[in-house]
Amino acid sequence: MKSVRSREFAVPFLQRLIQVDTCNPPGNEHKLSLLLQEVLRELGISSSITIVEQGRSNLEAVIAGSGNRKLMFCGHLDTVSPWSAAAGSYPPHGAVIEGGRMYGRGTSDMKSGLAAMLLAAASLHQDGIRLAGDLLFLATAGEEVDSCGARVYAEQHRHDLPELDGLVIGEPTGSRVAVGHKGALWLRISLFGRSAHGSMPQLGLNAVEGMMEIIALLHRHALEWQATDPVLGSSSLSVNKITGGVQTNVVPDSCTIDVDIRTVPPLEHGPLLREIEDKLQEIQQLHPDYRYQVEQLLDRSVVYTDPGQRLITAALEIAAQQRRQGQAGGPAEEAESDAAKEVTPIQGVPYYTDGSVLHDNGRLPVLIYGPGDHRLAHQPDEWVDIEAYLESIDFYRELAVRFLGKADE
Repeated sequence: MKSVRSREFAVPFLQRLIQVDTCNPPGNEHKLSLLLQEVLRELGISSSITIVEQGRSNLEAVIAGSGNRKLMFCGHLDTVSPWSAAAGSYPPHGAVIEGGRMYGRGTSDMKSGLAAMLLAAASLHQDGIRLAGDLLFLATAGEEVDSCGARVYAEQHRHDLPELDGLVIGEPTGSRVAVGHKGALWLRISLFGRSAHGSMPQLGLNAVEGMMEIIALLHRHALEWQATDPVLGSSSLSVNKITGGVQTNVVPDSCTIDVDIRTVPPLEHGPLLREIEDKLQEIQQLHPDYRYQVEQLLDRSVVYTDPGQRLITAALEIAAQQRRQGQAGGPAEEAESDAAKEVTPIQGVPYYTDGSVLHDNGRLPVLIYGPGDHRLAHQPDEWVDIEAYLESIDFYRELAVRFLGKADE
């Protein structure tokens, strides 16, 4: 069989993943789990599938080592919805290759990272390299909506998570090392008033107009608790959805908004939610006929790993080495000298990941690294650079070797 790291194997493999529609909703990730399981079986690697919901599943595989250390490679199987024919030039599931790029939904976010991690792990098995620790591969369902797959895994393996020594998330980072991401708190706030005829608004209690006051309050409060982290950036609050009203001549008796709050240390979601509810209580005291309701739609914690952790230092060393090797022009000594002068900034990513579910309450070191570009995620004509994808396979493989060590060393 061809080397799984070869272009001849790796590129068609990624194309197969892109051609499987796992747009979420509804997900249908089980189709992709079965494909991955079949490929692993052909490579002589056993795996297991866990059903999350009907048509949805996680896939797990272990490349067993000789010691007690454990490293997990994790990526999600689902993608966001496809773009329309009018919005893009390429078919969302065509996996078309043009100009050194592969186009398709999930090429960047994050089937390229998922494929590269699986092939990196499989290459170690294929080459007969036994690690001095276990390398776990986890492909999850549902990350794009509610991380249902990661939550099922965390619940079923709650006694195993403390045994992990490191977690690698293959989300798109442009092949740069990222040490964390902001927290995400999504709230749905509903305000209930009283309906009336549009010609007699004084007889009603307008929930849409009342919601305007709540939105203004939220933005004022966001300025009070705004925080900035040198790596993860600044906190934010955005009202991204609003529904209310029946028709033009009816005073609306209800209005609902969805609020997206992104947090960085030292902000904590529990105290922040209580502060918001206290502010809403103040409004209700001023307008006692109104009634409000707050629902928590999503709660994803901040993820941050100290850059001095072994997982991060190893990743930075490998990334720097790959940059040196990839530099074109000039003698090797000059290229190496130029690379040595580079200062690799420690960075976070703006989106959340399954790491917030799996990081064992912040104990577990988490590395976020992937060949895709996060700016292309969720966009029409999403693509990944094929060379970056191939290089990421070598990155993940070398990371596993450095972090876990070889059994014969």
